[in-house]
Amino acid sequence: MAEPAVSRTEEALETVRITLAGHVQGVGFRPFVYRLAVASGIVGEVRNCLGEVDIVASGTVKALGRFTTDLIEKAPPLSKPAIERIEHIDTREDTEFHIAASSVDASARIFVPPDYFMCEDCRQELLDPEDRRFAYPFINCTQCGPRYTLIESLPYDRVNTSMASFDLCPDCASEYADPLDRRFHAEPVACATCGPRLEFEGTETDAAKADVTAIDRATHVLREGGIVG
Repeated sequence: MAEPAVSRTEEALETVRITLAGHVQGVGFRPFVYRLAVASGIVGEVRNCLGEVDIVASGTVKALGRFTTDLIEKAPPLSKPAIERIEHIDTREDTEFHIAASSVDASARIFVPPDYFMCEDCRQELLDPEDRRFAYPFINCTQCGPRYTLIESLPYDRVNTSMASFDLCPDCASEYADPLDRRFHAEPVACATCGPRLEFEGTETDAAKADVTAIDRATHVLREGGIVG
């Protein structure tokens, strides 16, 4: 049976600029937009704009309609996006979709994302002796981990956080740059090789520099009625 004909209007090419506000910072929203655009056959770019997310999207009328709907209906669990405006602009010559550098040229509409509890994916890695982040206390991804406590300025990019001084190791850098990885543009991403570490400072016999050992020392002191700061 032949498929119903699609109107030429639906197949017409358009370019729109979509501006989203709400909880769209620090929740993996730009990586989500990237993956959604690629899956929808949309080309263009997405960028942070001081509290908002700006998307330039080119595609058919039909694809853009589905893409715009999915931006809200399929958004990451921690996000709460709201479409502020959609405007038609001149068609550009993009051949793919990409995440562009954040813009600092607009007036800020500030939403500073809070720290989020550990997600189940990170919990499984944390408890897996075969995983490279086994027992690493600063484990995180785009859906969990610190946000508010490490942001120094907006837009929310790694260079604007207290993680800027921690250069990514090759493994973490690969995750950060991979659009299909859940740590794609996770700004606090780190591991025991390249990220912050725990140390316990007490008596000479109590001092410990290894993460797990430091936690053991701290919990021992607490159980003995001591104070840890």
